[in-house]
Amino acid sequence: MNAYIYEIFNSIQGEGIYAGTRQVFVRFCGCQLRCGYCDTREARARVDKCRIYDRYIDNPLDTGIVIDAIDDLWTPSTRHISLTGGEPLLHSDFIKELASSTPVPIYLETNAGFPEYAEDVADLIDIASCDIKLPEHRSTDDYGSLLSAELETIEIFHSRGAETFVKVVVLQETTEESITSAVSGIEFIDESIPLILQPVTPANIDMQQLLGLMDFAGAYLSDVRMIPQIHRMIRIP
Repeated sequence: MNAYIYEIFNSIQGEGIYAGTRQVFVRFCGCQLRCGYCDTREARARVDKCRIYDRYIDNPLDTGIVIDAIDDLWTPSTRHISLTGGEPLLHSDFIKELASSTPVPIYLETNAGFPEYAEDVADLIDIASCDIKLPEHRSTDDYGSLLSAELETIEIFHSRGAETFVKVVVLQETTEESITSAVSGIEFIDESIPLILQPVTPANIDMQQLLGLMDFAGAYLSDVRMIPQIHRMIRIP
């Protein structure tokens, strides 16, 4: 099984409930969305070569090459393989083969737009970091369909036993009204699913705005946190 991969590297997880954890990141090529705040736009399309450290190898890569790269990059403090992108669920068959080839916990970072692919890999994912996009992210022309798919994906991972949490990127335009559908959707699935409100970093967002959004969501959900993009703050990949 082959996949187009943009890069493989070891770094610090900068987002969500595992922020600060060291991981080997496998960044896949390809994404169906066009979020205005995207910080990995170069991975939206296929590239001819994948970067591993300071060397480049021809795409597409097979799972054996990826496993060898992960092994080479592993360190004593590394804890997970992080599948990111782009959108990794576009490569669900590759993920199945990869996960079956390693005992290391799999951490999936997904925009959650493909519940049919989530269904395929859910039993192999240890940690599912699922995005919910907001209207102001301008990710798609069909926001209602995207939100429905995201909530279905979250429910799939949660019900199948993956440790599941939700990230929502907060912009200056973000309001209680714009997060209402996300909050109510999570509450309907399980109000204990953690919601991470993530101010895009760096950003000039008023603290009272963030606290107000937290209190609004906290009236419906039991675990609401505000965590900025730590990797952007300390300027690491």
